[in-house]
This record gives sequence, C-alpha cells and structure tokens, in this order.
Amino acid sequence: MRISLEWLQELVDFSMSPEELADMLTMAGFEVEDIEDRRTWADGVVIGKVIDRQPHPDADKLSVCTVDIGATEPSSIVCGASNVKADIYVPVATVGTFLPIVDLTIKPRKLRGVPSAGMICSLSELGLAKESEGIYIFQSEALVPGDDARPLLGLTDVILDVTSTANRADALSMIGIAREVAALTGNPLKVPSIPDDFGVASSQALAIAIDEPSACPIYIGTTIDKVAIAPSPTWLQRRLEAAGTRPINNVVDVTNYVLLEWGQPLHAFDRDRLQTVTQAATQAAAQGNKKVQGNALTIGVRFAKADETLTTLDGQDRTLDAQSLLITANDQPVALAGVMGGEDTEVHSGTENLLL
Repeated sequence: MRISLEWLQELVDFSMSPEELADMLTMAGFEVEDIEDRRTWADGVVIGKVIDRQPHPDADKLSVCTVDIGATEPSSIVCGASNVKADIYVPVATVGTFLPIVDLTIKPRKLRGVPSAGMICSLSELGLAKESEGIYIFQSEALVPGDDARPLLGLTDVILDVTSTANRADALSMIGIAREVAALTGNPLKVPSIPDDFGVASSQALAIAIDEPSACPIYIGTTIDKVAIAPSPTWLQRRLEAAGTRPINNVVDVTNYVLLEWGQPLHAFDRDRLQTVTQAATQAAAQGNKKVQGNALTIGVRFAKADETLTTLDGQDRTLDAQSLLITANDQPVALAGVMGGEDTEVHSGTENLLL
C-alpha cells in the first residue's frame, strides 16, 4: 500500500522525517519496503510557456519551440512530441536538471543542427506515467513561466510503500494508517467530515437481494441520476497516481479515492446499461415475447451457476464456477464480487445515470 505523506498529514499531525516515520511504523508491526521521495524527480523542472512553434528545417517529426521559462531571454527547445503548439504551458527541464526516472542530465545540444537548451517533458519522463503519447500540457492558464513545476505535478510528496500483516485489514487505508500514527504519537485523528445530506435524489426503484449472507452479509446500493462524466480535478488525479492508481474519469476516480481513504470498496455501474442487459436477457429467455416494461432493478449477490460466463472490465471472457461470487442485476451477472465489474455495464463517457 502506497502512503502519501502529504495526504497523511491531512489526517494526523506529525513532525518526524519520512525515515523516522518509516522506523516507527516498522516497530509497530508494519513493513516499510520503500521510501519514494518524489521531490527529487523534477528538481529543476519549471513551468514554461510555448511562445512559438515552427517545423524543424531538417526533420519532419521535430519542432523548434521558443519557450518562456522566466529567464531574461526565451529558450529555443527542439521537441519531438506531436501535441506541442504555441500558447500552452508545459513542464520544462532546464539545463543542468537531472531526471532520475530516465537517468538523464539535460545539457545544451544540437538536434539535427538546431540548438536546444532544455527539454519539454512528458509524464513518463517525470515518473508519473508508464507511457505517454506526448508532452504534458498544464490545463491552467494563470501560470507564471519559471515557477517550480513540482507542486502542479504532485511532486512535492514522499510516498511510503507499506505492507501490513493479514490480521490488520483495519490498516489497509489512509485513515487506517493515520489511526495507527495517531495512536503511536498521541496526536488526534482528523477524520474527514461527512455531510448528513448529500443532495442525491433518484426516482429509480431499486431492491437488494442477498442469497449468500455467509459470503456477503451486507451489500448497499443507491441510484444517482443526471451525472456528467468528466476528468477529475488535478489534485484528485495526483493523489490516485501517487497511490499507484490510474485516473479514468470523475466517477470511477471517486470510487477509487474512497477505497484508498476509507478502505471501503465501491463500484459504479451505468444504470441504463444495467437495464439493457437485464431486458435483453429477459427477452431472450422469453424467445421474443413483449419487451419488459418498467425500470425496477433487483441487485443480487449469489454464487455462479455451472458454466455461467461474464466478460469483465479487462475484456476477458470468464467461465465461472460454483465458488465465484457474483453481483447480479435481475439475476444476470454484472460483476465478480469484490474483484472486477462487468464490461457491459461499465461507466463510460456517455453515462448519465449510476448505480453506486
């Protein structure tokens, strides 16, 4: 489990160094496998504004960019990314910067005969993604060229990679670790406040039916109407990335965030796709009889039947056995309980209504 110390500081106060905190947790029975100081990943990376972009005279896939990095004169930087253009803000590794993730020290050089003093960076070059299709472009337009880029990239943090023992499931979350630190230091735990009224209203009927209470004693769901799928705020994306989770969209990201913070698993279904799946199955069983009317859903928890199948979010067609615990919609499999949702009911860019 990857523990962001910036996030942890919001939940419990502590003044010790990352190394001291790691030692304290180790003595309390947790194994700290690594201390990842992300502050060192981009020391010397600043905010740059691309003033002008021209094609390289001798290379079709290269661009010659004039970039304001807050110095007296703008820098000329040769860039190979296809998404570079004028009037964008980008992270720029200045001359002398060492990028440890790619083991590269930035030096003045010529690329196909054109001088280049610096490098416009992608997220992968900064250690924030395994792969990048192009350079990273800051979304904000109120940035100052030359300012340290690390706060905007989430690279002011230190991450502890912590392993807990099998009997400490209570510690498998940010609040769980914060509770442990509070007990060890005597400092109060600052649990996030939860409003009494979330303002969520839905007219959709929903019922829960648990066939296997010994395997799943409680399953809770609610419907949420008229959502708008969009990217998550940058701060939320950075926290997920620090925890080793890839941001997808605001709905999926919130479910992952709650899991990381509270240790409470959540899954969001596209409610309209659930309805489509259940209606299609019912119509097939009725061999073309009249279309099912109404929007009532019964969400169930049961073990799979012999040779029952489910295509999961990773695109894998899975043949289930009697030990596979399922989440169902009107008895149709829609998720492997506690493991992965189904592909046919996943949240997508056009999702409007949810079952959470």
